[in-house]
Amino acid sequence: MPELAVAVDKPFFSAIGGPSDHPRKDLNEGDIIWLVTRLQSDHSGALTLQRRHWETLTLEASEDRLRAADPMTRQAFQNALRAKLRPLDGS
Repeated sequence: MPELAVAVDKPFFSAIGGPSDHPRKDLNEGDIIWLVTRLQSDHSGALTLQRRHWETLTLEASEDRLRAADPMTRQAFQNALRAKLRPLDGS
């Protein structure tokens, strides 16, 4: 049974390879549960976190994916994060 679950958004998961061709859903077949989420706004503007995809990967497969991803500078990451959070705080 995996001891770690990681929640990420679709762009991040896509950057590390996206869904597997045959995603594992058996919790006994992996070390890490990858949860791909999105923020959904309802008619009142309230936000909820929704699951879009999930699969289990071994530690080795997760490491391979993370190492294969194109790195981003810290400044670029902070700028992207601020741009995504700005609409949420109303500023």
